Formats: sequence, C-alpha cells, structure tokens
Amino acid sequence: MDAWLKQLKLYLDQLEATAGELQATIDTTRKLTRDGAFATLTEANASLQAGLTAMEQLLEQRRGLLDKFPPPEQCYSLRDALRIVAGQSAHRAVAQALQSRCERIERQIDGVREDSLSLFVCHYHLADTATHFLQLLFPDRLRSETYDRETRIDQGGGLLDKSA
Repeated sequence: MDAWLKQLKLYLDQLEATAGELQATIDTTRKLTRDGAFATLTEANASLQAGLTAMEQLLEQRRGLLDKFPPPEQCYSLRDALRIVAGQSAHRAVAQALQSRCERIERQIDGVREDSLSLFVCHYHLADTATHFLQLLFPDRLRSETYDRETRIDQGGGLLDKSA
C-alpha cells in the first residue's frame, strides 16, 4: 500500500505542476490578446496545445494507478480508492491528505478548463470581428439574420433580432 501511495503522490505532483503550467500559459495568452500582440499568439497557442496534450496523457495514467490499487475491489476513481485506504487505520492520515489534495487539484483543473474555454470564445469572436463589422455596414438585404428587420414568426429568443 505504501508503494501505491507514493506513486499516487508523484502522480499528483505531476498533475498539479501541469495544471499550473497550463494556467500560466492561459494567463500569458490572455495578456497577449488584451495587449493586441496577435503576432505572438501562435507561439502561445502552440504552448497551450502542448500543455493540453501533457494533461491528457497524465489523465490517461490515472487508469494505470487504479489498476495497480492493491485491494481486490474495483475502483473507478482515485477518490474511491482513497476512501478505501482512509478506512484502514494505518494509512488514514496519508489518504485523507491525498484526498484533499485531489479535490484541490480538481478545482484547479476546473479553473483551467473555464479559463481556456473563455479564451477560446474570445479568440473565436476576435477572429471574426472584421466580418461582423462589415455585416453591420451592408444594406439591410445583405445583413445576417441577426439584424433582419422583417417580421417573422416569434420562435423564442431573438433578443438581438429585436434590437436592430
């Protein structure tokens, strides 16, 4: 059991470091975007892709850790495995500490996921900004449906349609 707990601790060290690097890359990319340094975004995006690949590989290693878990019970998550270990008096403190660390890393990864998603949405809209501005300048008949002033059957939503 001690060997498995040591492997888990090393795994969590790697996972935490990778999540920290991803967050730093996202923060850098966000700053470059805010500052308008679009020429350097290609490098930042490549770094972000490398970090995401590393994170995916680490998450795949989790299954290997669960397969090496000593008790004969099947565990589907590290939390389940740590709950079983916490039930044993010899490893209770270590298991509880690792369990709280797992939860902290989970929150960190959730933050990275939210920040990367918002960055993607921001870049998606920035990439199409010129098209949106040109569509605003076109005559009514060439505008997109969002700015269509014709009367249509109300199907819900349409906040932007009614704002034109």
